[in-house]
Amino acid sequence: MGILDLFGSREKREAKRIKDLARRSQEKYGDPALRQRALEGLRDIGTPDAIAALMQRFTVRTEPGITDEEEKEYTLEILQSFGERAVQPVITFLEQSETGISWGVRCLKGLVDEPTLVGSICGILDKLGAQYTRDPEKKVTLLKLLADYRDPRIAFTATEFLEDPSDDVRMAALSTLVSQRAVDRADAIVECLLSAEAPRVRAACAEALADLDAPIGERAEEVKAALPEGYRLDGGRVIRPS
Repeated sequence: MGILDLFGSREKREAKRIKDLARRSQEKYGDPALRQRALEGLRDIGTPDAIAALMQRFTVRTEPGITDEEEKEYTLEILQSFGERAVQPVITFLEQSETGISWGVRCLKGLVDEPTLVGSICGILDKLGAQYTRDPEKKVTLLKLLADYRDPRIAFTATEFLEDPSDDVRMAALSTLVSQRAVDRADAIVECLLSAEAPRVRAACAEALADLDAPIGERAEEVKAALPEGYRLDGGRVIRPS
């Protein structure tokens, strides 16, 4: 057996061990002590694949719930102890996973500075795009996160999601645009108002335009006709109910 065969065998053994530890760390009704040892085993391996396997602990809920929360906090501590090594596996998790997103975001926040965090989240949302997804919660979570920061990239990203099929996503995008004081996105908000079928989305659009005190421009008559009850135009701007 040559040295390449030995190296290949070692890689296979490690991959199998990571797979076994990942399975044990996620057993819903398993012994908590065994799950913790599995997490520690993945920590000790410390490769990108092992870090990715640790991230998967965020995608399952074990019983009892209080133990599940403690184990996820412990997993978070392990991941953040890797520092720079964990950044790309965490970003990949956020790109690919549909669950555990809030935990993934918490992990990333502890690993990178604010500009990198914002850029990473905007990049993930840009890849998702305003296309149909079975569960829109991931987009909503990421858009709400961006609302906590101030960065010119945020308004650009959020605007795209005013055309999302999900009402919840569009409303999250509107809130994020308001948080950025994105008056220059008023035309996109007007378009969302005029195209929205759901009353709650139209109300959110009207509220956003009122919050931003944004000039409506040439589409004032269309906007006036589409405004929810109680809202009105005054001086080319939307005024909320008194």
